[in-house]
Amino acid sequence: MAEVRFVGVSTGASLIHTAFPHWARVLGIEAEVAGVDVPVGASAQVYRAVLDGLREPSVLGAVVTSHKVGLFAAAADAFEELDPLARQCREINSIRNDGGRLHGYARDPISVGRVVEEIWPDRDGELLCLGSGGTAIALGEYLLRRGHTGRLRFVDREPAAVARLRAVLDSPQVDAEAADGPFDAEIAALAPGALVVNATGSGKDRPGSPVTDAVAFPVGGVVWELNYRGDLHMLRAARSQASARGLRVHDGLSLFCHGWAAALTTALDLPEDPGLGQKFMDALEL
Repeated sequence: MAEVRFVGVSTGASLIHTAFPHWARVLGIEAEVAGVDVPVGASAQVYRAVLDGLREPSVLGAVVTSHKVGLFAAAADAFEELDPLARQCREINSIRNDGGRLHGYARDPISVGRVVEEIWPDRDGELLCLGSGGTAIALGEYLLRRGHTGRLRFVDREPAAVARLRAVLDSPQVDAEAADGPFDAEIAALAPGALVVNATGSGKDRPGSPVTDAVAFPVGGVVWELNYRGDLHMLRAARSQASARGLRVHDGLSLFCHGWAAALTTALDLPEDPGLGQKFMDALEL
């Protein structure tokens, strides 16, 4: 049977193995998903070996999660073609196999944008994004492209990641800095109604949390935990304050569905369908 590869860190625990059979029926395709585990900080040789495997005739394409920035840095020259967003954001999260020729796409700005419009349509509010990797860059790119006028702040433990985000999101609205965390003080300084995003991966692919139990989220704010599995410490902390502080709290399930929908669209060369993510959400309720 044809395969769609899933390149991640610990793919065996992903919801995709349960979701994909439902989604394949939604798409009208006969294919199965196969996980490819790659450790954080893998070498260029490892990434290139993964790409070699995607050229097999049975592989339709791939969706990349934690490694989209690393894959671009290590092997952008191995692709027949990269779409403009992949070159701009310097990441690849969707790959189509065209007879052994690989085409790479950055679909995170598309899927992140679709979720943001649902949970935080504010055009001038303040953003604090914990983490500055691929999804953080996609979030900033989308907000700048839609004409957001508020301050966009990013903090990350890795100076190299911060430097990369600054290079991609070259705007006076963007404030990015390296800090060790936890980030309770940065959250406490936010204005009411701000959006707080956990894009660190902490609580999913790596242990820990970007906040402590003492964190105080902004009154009337929106808290978006991009993880949907794992310890989810920040999500639990936000939910415990939701009533008292008037918070709207979201986990990563909607982005999971929209992200896979957007990535599969290009990986499988499907017509663009902005409603596909919601169809995927509905299919999970079967």
